[in-house]
Amino acid sequence: MPDIDLTKIKYYPDRFYICLDGFDIDNLITFITDTEIGQQQAIFIHEYYHYLTNIATFPGIRQFTLNFCDRYRILINLGVAAGIDAFPINSNNLANCQPLIEYWKKVTQTINEDDIDYNLVTETANSATGKFEIVSIQEVLKPMDFPLGDERINGGRKLIQINITGILGRDSFILTYGAMDEFLSSAIDEYLYENDLYDIDASFLSQRPFYPYGFFDALLSFYEIRLPSAFEKILIAYFALNTKNPPVKLIGILEKLKAGGYDDFQSDPEAYLLQNFIETPEYETVLNEVKKFATECEGHGRVHISQALKYYYDKFYTAQKLKEQDFFYFIRPFFITEVNTPQDKQKFLLALSRIINQFTPPVILKDHVFWYVDKLTTFGESTMLILATYEIFESIKKEMFAKRPAYLKGKYIFPDRETECDNPDNFLPPPIRLVFHLALNEVGLYKLYLEELEKRKGEQS
Repeated sequence: MPDIDLTKIKYYPDRFYICLDGFDIDNLITFITDTEIGQQQAIFIHEYYHYLTNIATFPGIRQFTLNFCDRYRILINLGVAAGIDAFPINSNNLANCQPLIEYWKKVTQTINEDDIDYNLVTETANSATGKFEIVSIQEVLKPMDFPLGDERINGGRKLIQINITGILGRDSFILTYGAMDEFLSSAIDEYLYENDLYDIDASFLSQRPFYPYGFFDALLSFYEIRLPSAFEKILIAYFALNTKNPPVKLIGILEKLKAGGYDDFQSDPEAYLLQNFIETPEYETVLNEVKKFATECEGHGRVHISQALKYYYDKFYTAQKLKEQDFFYFIRPFFITEVNTPQDKQKFLLALSRIINQFTPPVILKDHVFWYVDKLTTFGESTMLILATYEIFESIKKEMFAKRPAYLKGKYIFPDRETECDNPDNFLPPPIRLVFHLALNEVGLYKLYLEELEKRKGEQS
């Protein structure tokens, strides 16, 4: 089997697709029936759990409401307030647009703060030892102040600051939701390896960057939890991710384990976590936000984006209902802690396949082309519309006329294969066929662009 370029393998949060360049897509999930997990299939499972974290956790759904729903609404309101003069966003200094611009920037900042600190990844890899040491850990409160409608919201956000040594010019960083997402998926890698579930060399795991992959072990060791099993790491990471503030919850769990709770945890980890740390995030709030916005879009004639939002709302909703019945539903297969016989292995794989059947990723990107996993529905098209909308979000920060960012053009083309869909010369009156044009129309820009183009033609003549 040829080597896989791991730099091209990734799940893209809120875009709901997995990039699997070089993979054998047709045989990706044959492990369910032949009970053998190959390298490509193991990597798929790792990325698949990023998808589950995105759609099944409170922070994942909240991220989507901020990153997509809020920015979508802001974009429409900017168009209403100032027409095409509202763009580019970064240079918009119109007085009636400033609250919207400020909120856009706050949303972007919050999303970036939840992501992996990629500067830290690079700085750690370039350090003398390729790692760093934890000096201390503290909870800090970051003040927050932003406009919401006619009001200003004041408050604070609890963050976990990790103070470190070993990296020149860096003495601390903030533990993020994105890094913890990798904690879970990397622990799943280790579970598959520990239980001899796939034929991958141990060096494959050891070559992963220290941050964020190896950092989970360092964090556990800092709290005197040494050599935990992969199953224990899966449980701890999953539990924390399924709370309102995963970093704060994770440190709370580790502090209690260090204070003498580790033996109780090991004797019955499921009961220990539920009895000591369970909380009820306000899922109804974020779910209702998605549902409300889908209804709002439909009422304004934006039926395509409404359909896409309703599809993902259904996924979010179903995931929460399953967790109400079994909090650990999405990692229940890993409770088979010893896979010593073919029967045990098959039991594990069938349990995993049940989840995959219920929550099939709508699209996979391979070699610049999107593959629709479920070809009998419009879920793939819905995801394409969301992707195109994100491209518009990115572009109009610097451009008046939205265009596909060059780095995304190099990554993929849409299924309609129209590479020049972002050229204004190709903007034609309805009916609208191309996904990028449809996305422009749904956010209210297509008509503005046609009007502006017609105006410019009139001025030239």
